[in-house]
Amino acid sequence: MLAHFIESKPFQCGYFRDRQSLFEEYLLEDISEVEFDYMLAHGMRHFGEYYFRPRCGNCHECVPIRVRVEEFRMTRSQKRALKACQDIEVRMGLPRFTKEKFRLYLDHKKRFQALQDDVEDEQNFRLSFYVNTPFGMEFEYYYQGELVGVALADITRRSFSAIYTFYNNPTPQMSLGTFSVLKQLQLCQNRGIPHYYMGYFISHNHSLSYKANFRPNEIYVNNEWRPFRNARGEYLVPEPQVRWINNDTLVKAASRPYKTVESH
Repeated sequence: MLAHFIESKPFQCGYFRDRQSLFEEYLLEDISEVEFDYMLAHGMRHFGEYYFRPRCGNCHECVPIRVRVEEFRMTRSQKRALKACQDIEVRMGLPRFTKEKFRLYLDHKKRFQALQDDVEDEQNFRLSFYVNTPFGMEFEYYYQGELVGVALADITRRSFSAIYTFYNNPTPQMSLGTFSVLKQLQLCQNRGIPHYYMGYFISHNHSLSYKANFRPNEIYVNNEWRPFRNARGEYLVPEPQVRWINNDTLVKAASRPYKTVESH
């Protein structure tokens, strides 16, 4: 794995207007499957070759969350969401850029103002989701022949990581976001993948708190994965402890040339 270290600077938080964010961030090239799984298991996310995880000084609400796939069971509301989308055609393959997908992405962002990011133009969209994706996978959702949703993810033999989903519900009864998660979990079950990584859970942000509804799940706190919500929906970690303080450096420079790094 080759790493380019980034000098991180604070910026406006995309989830809380009154807060600043700070990331631990790198550009990583030639990452192996083992190294990639290690990154996921320690709270790292990525867009293309850009890898990051929060390191905010006064806020620790972004908490990595993952589903234990083998034990996952749908709730009644999730079963209804699956049935409501029974006419959705699912196509799976390698990530493939089209201008139609970029337009759908922009429309999605207009509806979800709480989901702020730096991907604002076509070039950044390509670089974030369709370039340098060695473990990339894409789900396309069609309704009556029209593209209505896209989900981008990473998949290895031991992990599945949801990256980004954007969509336009064809009818008010449909919930393509929930449907997409369920179809991805079904794929994980079929392939015997133990962990489904959903990114960051934020209890006080509606756009991200829904992730706890896919259970049983675990959260990454105190540098370990702990059961968070069991199959019955009970919370196993008290609210004050649902915090992740990142006080380590995941990628460390080796004594060899500066671009070469050691991963733990």
